[in-house]
Amino acid sequence: MLKNDPPEGTKVRFTRELRESRGAAVGSLVRPLRKYYVERSEDEFVVEFGGERITVQRHEIEEA
Repeated sequence: MLKNDPPEGTKVRFTRELRESRGAAVGSLVRPLRKYYVERSEDEFVVEFGGERITVQRHEIEEA
């Protein structure tokens, strides 16, 4: 699970298979969907992967 709110461009690894990505694939963090004051596993982030931007939840990514 992603900890804190790392800066844009941080490399993140998927913790499970999502859409076209395989588990352990690496993407790039674009931004959180909103400002989170308390970390929750369902917080949403935009990640760039394979030339596309996808929305994932905090528990689906970790810092690579």
